[in-house]
Amino acid sequence: MLVIIYASMYVVVPAILLGTIGGWTFLVYAVWLFGSYHVVKKSCEEREHMPMMEHTDAMGVMMFISVPTVLSALVFFIIYVLLNIL
Repeated sequence: MLVIIYASMYVVVPAILLGTIGGWTFLVYAVWLFGSYHVVKKSCEEREHMPMMEHTDAMGVMMFISVPTVLSALVFFIIYVLLNIL
């Protein structure tokens, strides 16, 4: 189930957006990265015992949100460039 969600989030949705709004898709990537980091940081700050990100929170954001988002953006940027050249 998690693989299906990841595939739709990082492959299917960007492909649809690339066909629909074109290059503006890359603005969505920036908003997604900043928004997900901000949500995790705000959630960590609301904890009473330690109002900051722990190492596990930071690693989770990096491994499961930031790295796949950057890789997906890179792949779709290459595809976007190749489609516009041809």
